[in-house]
Amino acid sequence: MAHSRRGHSWSAVRSGYHALSGLFWVAPRTPSLKLGIAIVAALVGAGVALRLPPIEVAAIVIAGVVLLAVETLNTAIELLCDALHPQRDPAVGKVKDVAAAATVITEIGVAVVLIILLVPDLWSRLH
Repeated sequence: MAHSRRGHSWSAVRSGYHALSGLFWVAPRTPSLKLGIAIVAALVGAGVALRLPPIEVAAIVIAGVVLLAVETLNTAIELLCDALHPQRDPAVGKVKDVAAAATVITEIGVAVVLIILLVPDLWSRLH
């Protein structure tokens, strides 16, 4: 059985505990993540309310989850940068900017998915 750097053998329960611990730590401390969770929940609710096919609601869920995961990774990178180099440094700032760019790219992708899924349905309901 594989051993981690902490000297323990790998455990799915322990890994799950640490993952949930990280989620419960980061979610209330990250305004963009809190907002993202609310928006994703609202969009999924809108998809259900509009009676979109289950596959389209699933696409909204997947897009939203990817966005939230990228936002969480961006936060982790920022925390690591701040811990390793607390002083202002242009190189560290660039790393943080590039990590934030991943979030923007994902947001654009999610917007495209939402346009593809929601606009035709809304258009047909209005006309």
